[in-house]
Amino acid sequence: MRTIAWLIFFFTLVSIAACSASTPESEPDLLIQPDDFVVLPCDRVIAPQPCALVVAGGKRVLFGAPSGAAISFNQDELKQLDAVLLFSLRAIDIEGLDDVRNHSWRAGRDAALLVIGPAGLDDIVTALNKAYEQPDALRIVEDGIPPGGFDAAVLVTGLSVPGQVVFDTGDLRIDRLSTGYKVFYGQAQPLVLAACGADLERDAGFTVSCAADTPDVAWPLSEPVILQKQ
Repeated sequence: MRTIAWLIFFFTLVSIAACSASTPESEPDLLIQPDDFVVLPCDRVIAPQPCALVVAGGKRVLFGAPSGAAISFNQDELKQLDAVLLFSLRAIDIEGLDDVRNHSWRAGRDAALLVIGPAGLDDIVTALNKAYEQPDALRIVEDGIPPGGFDAAVLVTGLSVPGQVVFDTGDLRIDRLSTGYKVFYGQAQPLVLAACGADLERDAGFTVSCAADTPDVAWPLSEPVILQKQ
């Protein structure tokens, strides 16, 4: 009986200590201002392929759509998503595209989502839109129309030719490279997001790639990259 009493006493003390011990606070979310130029990483565990959300001038562009891309970001980021730029049409690089489509629409995206990528993308986008016509209608019947409306559910494709501008809002410009994309914003140095296995352009700007000799950052990103902070 004495042994049992001591055990009860011991575990009571342990429980009290555990409850009273302070737990470390989680890191606060990065506060992004409208004029900032920031690269937010996709979760490197659930989306280890090249994937990042570029925020600049109030615009949000997702580069890469591997599995897990959609659940790497909160509802506010998904709601404001302006475009998705794909590095390749390999399954491993696009298998999260349908989730990005669906999650961002349910979050309240209010316009069709622009998708840019290599030749052959039109067929993939058409097939995805067709595949989700009935599920979209059933969701609306069961849950009501998302804030952005029915038409916002669809994906649309845009120009994607190496050497050409593929996204331009006046202050934010994105050029297609044979190796990936080059992003221009404000007074910051250009940002190059390169596909894995690509030959990099030297002196192109702040570069993210898989290359072992990358002078800046390698995929997958582990923390935000701030190129311009206002």
